[in-house]
Amino acid sequence: MISLKAVSKSYSDPNRVLDHINLELKRGDFLYVLGGTGAGKSTLLRMLATEETPTQGILSLFGYPVSATSASTLQGIRRSLGYIPQDIRLIPDLSVYDNIALSVSLAGKRSMTAQSKATINSLLDRLGLSAKRDKPASVLSGGEAQRVAVARALARSPELIVADEPTGAQDQEFTWSLMDLFLRASLGGTTVVIATHDKEIIRRVPKPCAVLKGGRMLLEEAYCTY
Repeated sequence: MISLKAVSKSYSDPNRVLDHINLELKRGDFLYVLGGTGAGKSTLLRMLATEETPTQGILSLFGYPVSATSASTLQGIRRSLGYIPQDIRLIPDLSVYDNIALSVSLAGKRSMTAQSKATINSLLDRLGLSAKRDKPASVLSGGEAQRVAVARALARSPELIVADEPTGAQDQEFTWSLMDLFLRASLGGTTVVIATHDKEIIRRVPKPCAVLKGGRMLLEEAYCTY
C-alpha cells in the first residue's frame, strides 16, 4: 500500500527536512505521525498525497513508484486517496454539499448515485453539518470547514486517507466523531495516516506511530507511547 525506501526531502542543500525515511504500511493500517513544529510532518503527508516528490529515495503507493509512474497511473492513485490538508481548500462559492459532491466526481465517479448521495448526507448529519448543507462554504466557521474537508475525503471511499491535523479546530464532541469515522474507515480496509499533536487522542485511541525529529523517523510499531 505505502512504501518509503531511504526517502529524503530537501528544499535547499544541504538541509534535509526528511532524511532517509523508511516506512511500510499495508491495507487497513492506522498510523499517527508525530513531531514538533518543523519536524517534517506536513512534508511527509504532502508526499503521501502526491503533492510533492522525494529528493532522494523511492516512494511507492499501491505498488507504483510515484516519481516514475505514468500520468494516467498517477491520476488513478490520486483518485484512490482522500487528502485532508491543513489549508482546507474548499471552493467558497460552492455549497457544502457541492464541495463534497465535486470531490466524489473527481474520484472518477461520472454520476452521483443514490448511494453516493446517501453517503454524503449521512456524513453531513454525523458531523453536525446538515443545516449547512446548501450554504456556501464561505460562511462556515473554521471548525465546520475542517469537518467538511473530512467529509469530502471520506465520501470518495478512498483506499488511503492522509490527514494533517484533522481535529485541530474541533471541540471535544466533534474530535471524537471524526476519530470514530477514521477508525471505521480503517476497520473497513482503508489505510489511515494522521499527523497530530493531540496527546489525548493518542492516549484514548492508541495506535502505532512514527515520530519525526531532526529529519529522522522513529517507529513505534506497537501502541504509541509518545
